[in-house]
Amino acid sequence: MSGFSKCYKAMLLAAATCGAALPLSAQQADPNPGVSAAEIEVIGRRQTEAEVRAEAFDYVRRSGVIKGDSPIARWHSPVCPKLIGIKPEYAQIVERKFRAIAAIAEVELADRKCDANVVIAFTTSGADVAKEIVKHSPLQIQEIPLPQRREFLEGTAPVRWWYSTQLATSEGMITGLDGLMVADYGSSEGGGSVVSDEYPMVRVYHSSLIRTQVIRVLRSATIIVDVNRATGESLDAVAAFTAMVGLAEIQPITMTPPNSILGLFDPDAKIGSATEWDISFLKALYAIPPARFGWKQKKMLANRIVRAADAAGQIIDE
Repeated sequence: MSGFSKCYKAMLLAAATCGAALPLSAQQADPNPGVSAAEIEVIGRRQTEAEVRAEAFDYVRRSGVIKGDSPIARWHSPVCPKLIGIKPEYAQIVERKFRAIAAIAEVELADRKCDANVVIAFTTSGADVAKEIVKHSPLQIQEIPLPQRREFLEGTAPVRWWYSTQLATSEGMITGLDGLMVADYGSSEGGGSVVSDEYPMVRVYHSSLIRTQVIRVLRSATIIVDVNRATGESLDAVAAFTAMVGLAEIQPITMTPPNSILGLFDPDAKIGSATEWDISFLKALYAIPPARFGWKQKKMLANRIVRAADAAGQIIDE
């Protein structure tokens, strides 16, 4: 089920400016970026296992997908991207790149006749679109932490994004409660889960100290690309960036991983496509059990990234 109402999508489309003259370097884009041509960037260096492990934990930490003990939010329904505010020929390039990266990372995709749950809007003023959204639909950004909302509305980021999440049971049944950050999921001693006072409470019981009874589900993602502020970057690179933030609950990053497309807009950025670290991270994200505490999932993610690096021959035998 889509997280977007028809009214919201119409409002977002009206707020976004049609990209008749796209300031991005569209001429650099591969017009046919299929799965085999997704141009995954290999970080060509060999390291010790300890170095790779430290870098893997650093990547996971900087991504922001871990939120205390809460399970990581991810898609549990097929991902369906929709492009607005951009000419059809450019939209096709972005969507193909998005789908190619998702396919390589083994994330389930919906067919092209689907109800969008990831909207990527291109506009000439990201801040204006953000303010228009808040004006007409303030609940859309209710999951953005309060300290970050001013930057979201008034900042100068080339890309801004946010998510709508939902709680579900570990068997996949939707609870009907949105955007909850669960602090404790109970234990074999009983008592059930506890949520902070500002949220409704979900009470569940189980007999495991490892497995949680609730999971966090991504319901929708909205990504706004400010084409004026993204000037100079290739359309392929921007498409890869949107794929990363569309496929995982990435938080706005102050210190980006040095080995990721997430650093595309850093002043000294040298990476212009999804990297093997990005793909390993996404594959791990969708392979680990969803009903686990965040601290446990953090270790699982890092360990899988290390194993992927070892399989690729990037770890030096000591």
